[in-house]
Amino acid sequence: LTAQRETLGLLYFEPREDVAERSPTPEIFLRMLAENIGLALANLRLRDALRGMAMADPLTGLANRRQLEAVLETRLGEADRLGQPLSCLMLDIDHFKQFNDRFGHDAGDAVLREVAAVLAYVTRDEGLAFRHGGEEFLLLLPGAGPAQAQARAEHIRERIAALEVTHGTIHLGRITASIGVASAPEHCPFDRVVAAADAALLRAKALGRDQVVLASKRAERGAA
Repeated sequence: LTAQRETLGLLYFEPREDVAERSPTPEIFLRMLAENIGLALANLRLRDALRGMAMADPLTGLANRRQLEAVLETRLGEADRLGQPLSCLMLDIDHFKQFNDRFGHDAGDAVLREVAAVLAYVTRDEGLAFRHGGEEFLLLLPGAGPAQAQARAEHIRERIAALEVTHGTIHLGRITASIGVASAPEHCPFDRVVAAADAALLRAKALGRDQVVLASKRAERGAA
């Protein structure tokens, strides 16, 4: 089975003994069948490749915001149905604009790739780390409650602070991140977990950055 000069597989034919009285299938028919199957397989592979490109951030290799929308709906519904917690981490690279201003956008891209590599490494399930936009990232942690999510966020913050990123021969200096953590249903309804994590991130940045802030509970917000 070939398409566009690439071998995709092998189609094997064997005559049936119980129909020996029939005339053999013409070879041209078998060739046409193989060509059609080969083209169909090539089209499926191309479709999958294009879909992967549309759902992935080209710079970091993480899933993009478009894929987040599809994954989030599935994961939230599953957690709610099973009665399990789901936590969300919103992460922002501190003072990211300074990397671009001091060292150029290529250096800024290098920082984004290194931070993304940390997130991909610490995420147990593939496809749950996302580039949310600019220097902001999002992680989903199905099955993790507030304590587990906060511990994971602290681990991520420490790994990012330990990064040694260079651009050419230039050391870019210390990289830090602020992280907001929210867990449903502990802090909010499932459909509000991203917004709650984003609000916690804003507080982390307002409190001085380079820290993890846990979302407030609904009862506390109601009282306030």
